Amino acid sequence: MASSMNPPQTTVSFISLGCFKNTVDTEVLGGMLTEMGVRIVSSYEAADWIVINTCGFIQPAKEESISEILSALEMKTNGEVQHVAVIGCLAERYLEELRQNFPDVDLIWGVNDPHNLATAIAHDQPAPYGKIPVFLYDHTHSRIQTTPPNTGFIKISEGCDMKCNFCAIPAIRGPYRSRDIESVIREAETMRKRGVAELNLISQNSTYFGLDHGPSSQLPVLLKSLSSLGFDWIRVLYLMPEAVTEEILEGFSYPGILPYFDLPLQHVAPPLLRRMRRGGSADTFQRLIEKIRRDFSAAVIRSTFITGFPGETEALFQELCDFARELRIERIGAFAFSPEEGTPAFDLDGRVPPEDAVLRREELMDISDANLEAYNQRITGTVQSFLPGGPSPWEQETTLGRISSQAPEVDGLTEIRADLSMTSAPISIRITASRQNILQGESA
Repeated sequence: MASSMNPPQTTVSFISLGCFKNTVDTEVLGGMLTEMGVRIVSSYEAADWIVINTCGFIQPAKEESISEILSALEMKTNGEVQHVAVIGCLAERYLEELRQNFPDVDLIWGVNDPHNLATAIAHDQPAPYGKIPVFLYDHTHSRIQTTPPNTGFIKISEGCDMKCNFCAIPAIRGPYRSRDIESVIREAETMRKRGVAELNLISQNSTYFGLDHGPSSQLPVLLKSLSSLGFDWIRVLYLMPEAVTEEILEGFSYPGILPYFDLPLQHVAPPLLRRMRRGGSADTFQRLIEKIRRDFSAAVIRSTFITGFPGETEALFQELCDFARELRIERIGAFAFSPEEGTPAFDLDGRVPPEDAVLRREELMDISDANLEAYNQRITGTVQSFLPGGPSPWEQETTLGRISSQAPEVDGLTEIRADLSMTSAPISIRITASRQNILQGESA
């Protein structure tokens, strides 16, 4: 009889938008809620709370976040949920605007103080979010898992000190701060014991890891320590190209560290890089990429670029296209410039018409498609390490997954005609064909 008098358990459903750093934040908050007795349910189940972890980086991301807020409020109006919480980057950046425009949202919270956020949700007692100390989680914080069971992400640092002219991240996330190496190792050990085969290290700038604690990057030390834990794949994301040193490259030679180099160059023309408050040039970037390929025969380069940045002439854009084509960058992400209020680039002269920025992006992505096709042809017939992800939704007895040169979500998938539902560790396959961003393989 006593148990029947207990209040019903609060349920929460998450919608996590944006990058994998937001994914980690969602998992940390979910761990706090679970410890407070809250039950986390999928987005397909009825829940007391919908918690939207927003992205506020560029205009398309902001629009997606607003769309999700409106959908959640419609569900609240229809009685499908009781409460809506809007958290994360958009809320940190536009706290007062969201409060004014969405008065029916029950809780609006930025990127810090997740414990008080969890307390407010668990007790259905919305609280105000104000100016509070910046937050950085560590291994003592439990996390739920929202990724496939054989893949995990660890955020090794938070914030950014680079202050690129186009970027709002420092204003949203605060100053750069690294975790202790021991804390990262202990969290990684927990993941490995749980069966995670692929560990992805993420941050705003992984090359700066430890620089806030000493004179040089501690990324090589971290990679050496992690390599001894038995992960099949360890992938480092977000390497700032201007800060890649010989020592950092040597760190990629340890067992298990993938020769996957995520280098957000943004552009290659010095006049534009200076306007962006970024370093480097086509020549320095070319030397870096050529050295990487000399040192690592299986190296894959991923980079992101901005088209239509203020001052980008057609000649400067073609310099970028020539670079991407000649260096055969295997994986490219491109964004048309998004003028973000509060950043120095918002007030720069020389604005490129938005339609021209989009057309330039499309042209650059055509080069990306050609580079990717050439890469896929190069590896056709070779044996690759394949991490199973799950059954294909469109082919029976077919498994979707990724080879080691495909990062989660951004680099496409690989399919193999086999039922690997009982397999979680990487296996060897032979690449047989490709279509667009899907590779096809068979058991080796």
